[in-house]
Amino acid sequence: MKCYIDQSGKVENTSKLTVVAYANGKMRSLKISAVEKRKLLVVMKRLDGLSATYVYKVFAALIFLLIKGQRISEVVVDKEYPGHEGTIKNVLKNLFEKGNLVFPEISFSEITKKSPAHKAAINVYRGKSKPDLIVKAENILGLFFAKKKGWRSHS
Repeated sequence: MKCYIDQSGKVENTSKLTVVAYANGKMRSLKISAVEKRKLLVVMKRLDGLSATYVYKVFAALIFLLIKGQRISEVVVDKEYPGHEGTIKNVLKNLFEKGNLVFPEISFSEITKKSPAHKAAINVYRGKSKPDLIVKAENILGLFFAKKKGWRSHS
């Protein structure tokens, strides 16, 4: 099954929440609050030196958390971060491999404001509907730093 993914509220904007949603006949969304994004930023900065790929890793992790466990064979992601699609795709591939999951076909394209994925994301972002998942900093840290010590008590 093919799905389209859109984001409302950029990952790097730590004063606002971020919502990632997909649509493929049905809709599914997740959100991470500004507070959780700030916690994530502090810990990732300490553990990873806050590399230039921080934003793309977090975006890929949110996509992964949204689609894992779903019957999705093809994913079309909105071009939120032009020029960084390769990084996002590689992070996703690593996350799927780490979890021994089947890696779906990933492509990037413009998702219009008329798209059901955009509508799902913006409605959660504006508080008009509730997300299916609420992501905490720990959820993302566990994907990248599960074997490192010290982050759990600071997030």
